[in-house]
Amino acid sequence: MVSTGQTVSPGLSARQRVAVIGAGACGLTAAKCLLDEGLEPVVFERAAEVGGLWNYDEGLADGGGPAYRSLHTNTSKQIMAFSDYRFPEAAPDFPSRAEVLKYLNDYVDYFDFRDHIRFKARVETLRPIGTGQWEVSVRSADSTLKETFGMVMVCSGRYRQPAVPQYPGAEQYQGRMLHSLGYKGPDGFEGRDIVVVGVGSSGADIAAELSKVAQRVYLSTRQSGWFLPNHIGARPYDHHLTRLGVLIPYRIRMRVLRRLVLQEYRRMGIGDWINRWGLPLPAFDVWRSRFTPSSELLLRIAAGAVTAKPGIARLEANHVVFADESRSRADAVICCTGYVLRFPFLDESLVKVTGDAVDLYKHVFHPDLPNLAFIGFCIVAGPQLPVAEAQARWAARVFAGAVRLPPAAEMHTAIRERQAQCRRRGAHPMRIQLLDYLDDIGRMIDVQPDVIRHWRLAPELLMGPLRATQYRLNGPGQWPQAATILGARANRKPLNCISSQ
Repeated sequence: MVSTGQTVSPGLSARQRVAVIGAGACGLTAAKCLLDEGLEPVVFERAAEVGGLWNYDEGLADGGGPAYRSLHTNTSKQIMAFSDYRFPEAAPDFPSRAEVLKYLNDYVDYFDFRDHIRFKARVETLRPIGTGQWEVSVRSADSTLKETFGMVMVCSGRYRQPAVPQYPGAEQYQGRMLHSLGYKGPDGFEGRDIVVVGVGSSGADIAAELSKVAQRVYLSTRQSGWFLPNHIGARPYDHHLTRLGVLIPYRIRMRVLRRLVLQEYRRMGIGDWINRWGLPLPAFDVWRSRFTPSSELLLRIAAGAVTAKPGIARLEANHVVFADESRSRADAVICCTGYVLRFPFLDESLVKVTGDAVDLYKHVFHPDLPNLAFIGFCIVAGPQLPVAEAQARWAARVFAGAVRLPPAAEMHTAIRERQAQCRRRGAHPMRIQLLDYLDDIGRMIDVQPDVIRHWRLAPELLMGPLRATQYRLNGPGQWPQAATILGARANRKPLNCISSQ
């Protein structure tokens, strides 16, 4: 636990209000964690319901957000779940969008904080005022209301402003071009020639889905990546990432994990998919390379239903010309090229976004604005929910005065050191590794699982999947059921001792 440095607000009232921007998964866990610390959250959500990117409204032309009808999680429900609220046992390992949305609504109702959420309330501006507090300007219906808060948690998410590439020849292209934000399903693409750009989760999902109805599907990428089977050895792939694996040298871990993945390819009958991929694979390195879970895409590539192509060099009237000068007819180009990080309600003089990153202490606090926290903006090869929950638990305890931040100069130094480390690794400056990061936050708020104290749970803690429930065994926010839940798992067969950290 940090014991010296900045205190956010001396003499903090036990019921001081905290503005929370957004009622997606990050904003919901932020509200719950604030209530746990005796603070009063006021959540501003521009939509009419909770859920953020997991919402989908069939009645709206764009679905109301970035989700599409067939969206499923790419991390297992066991690893994705919040620390003190599990997914239903009946839910599949990789739940659908609707199942995740129900889980989030059930989470709100179980902990009974829906009355802290204001719907159809868009935050237009957020600015500090002379009292050391924040003025929040909120647009609701036909009126704008300004309110003052002692602290703010920004939980607005990364998935709002699409990043759309500008291709030479786009002005003469006669086909349909859209970002994945505008894709909702395969309707209208039947019998067409489609180019899908990007090998992230949305690109993999959309290419696989369209390959069942389109005439041809090309998957274009400037940098290839690895596709992971959703299950390896009959278990969700992310269950093979364990705490004990940290003791194994990184390169050996990568070799072992690569071997497990290749074995699963052969078991699936797609051992030759790499040859069909047609593009050179990057190093098997979770820091520098892209890993996308998608058994379905692997099968579609192996079946020849999806053809890999390099990046797009230019567009013609009815064709796409790729970097290798090959040409393909394209009735539509779907850009699954991610989103631009923006905070439209914050002046850039306060918090500046550089490229696709923002300089924050441990990806949460701005050193010069300690009563402003950012939840859920780091990039993780794994689930976002437990990361956001850990960040929210830490920020809530800082806001409540139970934990202090280091001095501003020390936080600035830590940010620079972190950025230098990422440059050496060739990693995105906001990328984290799940276990390292959760343990780091856990130590700061004194909830790191104590294996010696809970020695009966050692098999699960060391060799089992990284469930966030581990961080409810001891310390502030201890959950009595945590040991029972983990104990039930400890009696099962141990998992592989491999970790991506």
